[in-house]
Amino acid sequence: MAPDPHRRRRIAPAATAAALLLTGLGATAPVAAHASTPFGLAAAPPAAGSPSPLPTTEKGLKQSLKELNDEAETLTEQFNKTRVDLGHAVKAEKAATKYAQQLLAKTEPARQRLAQLAAANYMSGAPDAIFTSGGSADGLSDSAYLQQNQASTVLALQKQVDQAEAAQRTAQERTEQVKQAQAKVQTARKAAKAKVGEVMKRLDKLTTTHTTDPKSGLTATIKGSDLPAKMARKALTKLGSPYVWGAAGPSSFDCSGLVVWAYAQVGKPGLPHYTGDLFQLGTKVSRSELRAGDLVYFGSNLHHMGIYVGGGSFLQAPSTGDVVKITKLSTRSDYAGANRIS
Repeated sequence: MAPDPHRRRRIAPAATAAALLLTGLGATAPVAAHASTPFGLAAAPPAAGSPSPLPTTEKGLKQSLKELNDEAETLTEQFNKTRVDLGHAVKAEKAATKYAQQLLAKTEPARQRLAQLAAANYMSGAPDAIFTSGGSADGLSDSAYLQQNQASTVLALQKQVDQAEAAQRTAQERTEQVKQAQAKVQTARKAAKAKVGEVMKRLDKLTTTHTTDPKSGLTATIKGSDLPAKMARKALTKLGSPYVWGAAGPSSFDCSGLVVWAYAQVGKPGLPHYTGDLFQLGTKVSRSELRAGDLVYFGSNLHHMGIYVGGGSFLQAPSTGDVVKITKLSTRSDYAGANRIS
């Protein structure tokens, strides 16, 4: 049934209005989206000033090392936050894209119908077909009335699409901000870790000692000033001391007794005088990560142990009739593991 002419407004020729509308809307609007809830960005690290010179004393280097480790830990947590933020941002963009696609799907049928009606009127070449059959300007023809409704529908939907496009751009900007913040934190984190490495090198160099075993000719190189390194230095002062079963110093030792005595000298007394119990303490260390002061064990029943002193060598109190000496780790085929007691 034909629409009520009293409901029709007088407008410009519908074919012309539809053509202008389609031109203004364009072919297909860019993918748009619904804005997501804003999220916080990790604060970007402050710009680095002129690097201060590193201390030259062991005490100063240790203080710098502590401060740099704290800074690196803080930056690591900031980096972890940016990873979480980036996940939120990517999720928001996906939701925005889906919302935009839904809006565009709603506009497409109306666009196509409007285009068809505009093309039909244009091809007819009869302007009076836009109005009522009598050519009165008081009402529109059924075709023109339909075009007006279709145009109104598309315009209403287009407003929503425009809003979605703005929301999507905001979401994309947020994602880019998070990525930039993440990159800055990662750069600062790498710089802090590099500085830690430099301080460690200087500290090791400052606290490196070399000891040569007069009997074997092998050299121990102890780096650093942590508890295991200090313990190893103390143990090396007992080179040449005789092996005595069950002895724990100060003039004779068995294998685990040497370790117990050396730790007591650097402020850690009371360790068990038994290889099996010592092996349960501290942190396990792989053979490829051994450093001076680590304890090495031998035999499936852990019947023997020694103190790693760098360069592939270890200090040991071997057996009756022998003395505390430095030995190549490669001479033992029964290596069982290692640990670090700090």
